Amino acid sequence: MKFTTLLVFLTAALVAHGAAPTSPPAVPTAAPVKRAPGELAPEQLAFWNKLRAHVGKTYPGRLDDATAYYQNRLAGQTIIVHVREASDDRMHIAMHVGDNRSRNWILTKTGGTLRLKHDHRDASGKVEAITEYGGDAPSPGLATRQTFPSDAHTASILPDRFDNFWFIDFMSDTTLAYGVHWPKVGHSLRIVFDLTKPLPAPPAPWGY
Repeated sequence: MKFTTLLVFLTAALVAHGAAPTSPPAVPTAAPVKRAPGELAPEQLAFWNKLRAHVGKTYPGRLDDATAYYQNRLAGQTIIVHVREASDDRMHIAMHVGDNRSRNWILTKTGGTLRLKHDHRDASGKVEAITEYGGDAPSPGLATRQTFPSDAHTASILPDRFDNFWFIDFMSDTTLAYGVHWPKVGHSLRIVFDLTKPLPAPPAPWGY
């Protein structure tokens, strides 16, 4: 008897005796993860904690990839990053370029996402005219990378940079990258920091 004929015969016999063939059990699907209002997505919380683990550490950086606009400003400069401090909802990271200690990245948890702002101070500690630019990360992003498109404040003080976006990226467990893309004019920058070579803490950034 051919196999197909045998299969039909056995199936008919099972049905006749009240034992119809059963379907495979349904695979359960995971219920959507519900978050409380203002709570970070798991990916963003993992990113925050990964960055926060470096509080108190300072690392050397180098210009890894940049268009001429940024090359002319940063090439040959000593670059370091100092993860100065963090609370439950705010993190302060200073980036020093040569003797210039004006640059600060302020990361906060707000509105259920992460916000990056650039706080600039001059050598006297006074807030510069162009400061507090940045934006909110689209949620959820990745546990290793978050991007921050320009917000309305950025567009108001830097109209040509309305389409900017910044990023902080753990390229690997040993490399942290920071950069910016300026699509309107095709400028971009990436600085990488070596997390395997901690340095002594630098002087405080200007105004802090």
